[in-house]
Amino acid sequence: MVLIGAAPMAEGYLRAAERLGLRVGLVETADRAAALRGRYDCVVDTAEVDPAFAGRDDGWIRPTDALVRRLRPDGALASSEIHVLAGAMAQEQHRLPGPGLDAAAVSRDKAQQRFRFAAAGLAQPEHLKVPRLSAATDWASARLPVVVKPLNRAGSDGVERIGSPAEWSDAVRRREAEGQLLVEEYIEGQEYSWEGLVADGRVCFGSLTRKLTTGAPDFVELAHFSGHERVDPGLGRAADALGQAVADAIRMRTGIMFVEFRTRGDDLVIMEVAVRAPGDHCMDAMSIAYGVDLFGEVLNLAVGSAFRPAPELEPRYSGSCFLVADRPGVLESAGETEWAAWPGVVRSGVDARPGTPVGPPRSSADRLGWALLDCPDPAELTRLVHRLRSVRPVLAR
Repeated sequence: MVLIGAAPMAEGYLRAAERLGLRVGLVETADRAAALRGRYDCVVDTAEVDPAFAGRDDGWIRPTDALVRRLRPDGALASSEIHVLAGAMAQEQHRLPGPGLDAAAVSRDKAQQRFRFAAAGLAQPEHLKVPRLSAATDWASARLPVVVKPLNRAGSDGVERIGSPAEWSDAVRRREAEGQLLVEEYIEGQEYSWEGLVADGRVCFGSLTRKLTTGAPDFVELAHFSGHERVDPGLGRAADALGQAVADAIRMRTGIMFVEFRTRGDDLVIMEVAVRAPGDHCMDAMSIAYGVDLFGEVLNLAVGSAFRPAPELEPRYSGSCFLVADRPGVLESAGETEWAAWPGVVRSGVDARPGTPVGPPRSSADRLGWALLDCPDPAELTRLVHRLRSVRPVLAR
């Protein structure tokens, strides 16, 4: 099969491919491809992406098509958001399983998502797409607080809550040159995500994740609690129904998807959808929670194999948690030699090197380190997250 992109959090696909005996063609930058080919025997061929264009959708389309034509694989899989269109175009051209070009295009455009959700009658914020931020001044002034977000960035990048006229004026000054933006009603409520596997348009697996984020204005994700439907079965059933409704609305065919939403009374108000695996080590956390390798299950769907539910096991309560700085400074140590060895921390990493200027996070790229967690019950998971959240990195004075 062809794997499009393999950042560190997507290496689970390569581990699963080795376990399943799959041969992999990898689309990546030359340096990254060489590093991975040296570590994973399953990688048998590569197509190189120019690093100058790796942050653009079109930078991945031609090398993906070239590798698919050369290998004629049983499947192709996009590993993250920037790869979704390249994957869908190759799948469509070569009649391979996938989410479909329609769903992929919607995944890459938050304004199109709003159009689809409205047509399907799904709960979502009031919103306005504008060619530049100042064009929304009258609309936003009547609805403060509002949220400003880019149309096609992933994660919390560029998402900002604006609560007052002064903050709006400042945002217009800072962001007027960004071009098209989406301005939305701010929804106060707990944030969740629903993750699902879909085969031929029907959900065959669903999971609910509770999120912990920073407050306004940036809402950077700090922790994820996987398998939350075990804690709140009613919400889990509602989230499963929402997941199928969203899959129908975007015409999702086959693959993995996730829906982010907030609760408002009995409503599940949709923030966004994506037709690829979630980040933040959520795939690893869900694999622990359900006792199944979800990376492998996604690969199986990508090559046309049927999904087979795993046998019920004793539940585990898992998640991921992120270390952040609470003040500006220069990083001396993230303290990982201590917290990485705590009971319940099964894997961890530090993303910021000593000497790096750091500060309170404005986006997920500002987080310093992470921990993958495995606990026997939800109370223990909550305690471990609180303990990790109390860790303060050592900053130079």
